[in-house]
Amino acid sequence: MSLRTGPVLTAAEARAFHALPGRLRGLGWSVPLRWEEARMFDPGFFGFLGDHAVARFLAWREGEVVGRIAACVPQDAAAPASFGFLCAERDPAVVEALLAAARGFIAAAGRAEMTGPLSFTINHEVGAQIGFHDRPPMLRMPGTPDWLPAMLEAAGLAPVQDVVACTLDVPAERHAARFDQLALKRPADMARLRLRAMDRRDYAAEVARIADLYNDAWGANWGAVALRPAEVASLGKLLRPLLFAGEVVFAEWDRQPVGLVAVVPNLAAAMPADGRLLPFGWVRLAAALAGRVGSARVPMLGITQAFRGHPASALAMGALLREAIGLAGRRGWNSLEISWILEGNAAMRNAMARLPAPVSGRWRIWRGTTL
Repeated sequence: MSLRTGPVLTAAEARAFHALPGRLRGLGWSVPLRWEEARMFDPGFFGFLGDHAVARFLAWREGEVVGRIAACVPQDAAAPASFGFLCAERDPAVVEALLAAARGFIAAAGRAEMTGPLSFTINHEVGAQIGFHDRPPMLRMPGTPDWLPAMLEAAGLAPVQDVVACTLDVPAERHAARFDQLALKRPADMARLRLRAMDRRDYAAEVARIADLYNDAWGANWGAVALRPAEVASLGKLLRPLLFAGEVVFAEWDRQPVGLVAVVPNLAAAMPADGRLLPFGWVRLAAALAGRVGSARVPMLGITQAFRGHPASALAMGALLREAIGLAGRRGWNSLEISWILEGNAAMRNAMARLPAPVSGRWRIWRGTTL
């Protein structure tokens, strides 16, 4: 049977690209919202595309779409070229053909390597699952089949990094009580520490502050890519619905920014099976956005680099975690996933162990040549 790949050029091909995860869900692929994913490829909405060359590819066999992939090349030569949005039938020939299409696009742009799966960068969806395939789905933490890693490596890619998720059982947590005891012993320090919730009345400026803190706190991490202003504005639009029940909390020390935590309801379990909002997919999703779910995700928890090793660091981290746990308790969210965390981030892994929040998921990133 003939297999061919080609770029997405028409509206019909774009619809096929975004419909494929719903068709192949039974193989272990998570299913994003089609309209939201499509906006990630819309230059009129997603400012990220202004300084990144992006192409989508489909694989066909006998006229039927059997796989998809996207390739991304940033104008910034220091930022990695990537592949992502991968979804395919269980066939190594399909996966290899898709990777070859991405390699060709990236090589034509003058890049010798590609990293992935990243959709599009490490700031977005990351990696392919390594074990933990029975974990409940979590918002924007991709579900992928257990056979995918072997196929990626057979196609010439080598592992370069793992990230993990850690999940806290909220009713059984012990952190809040321990932190309250610590706070009583350090009244002078607690007087210098201030927590405040995001001011929704000043939404655009607050989103910019979040981006500045993110770029600082995560800027020295492996694979870090700074959020740019045009991308930030677009992500702010995507974040807004999640804050109906979720929250972003800033920590300040003597009025200087120290860190932040974000907590959002887990929409993944409420996602429509085919990724469509209409006709009825919006009903469950609306309830999830209102917080009527059993779990939540912490996608951001970090301390600025200037305060690493400072007495304020541990205190601010403890206070931010307490706030996240408190919000989860008030909303009735029984589990809180902190994700993702670089496997080698010893300080964060130790903090998770103390909660305790054991590792509940793992994703791997690969790199390969394009020549």
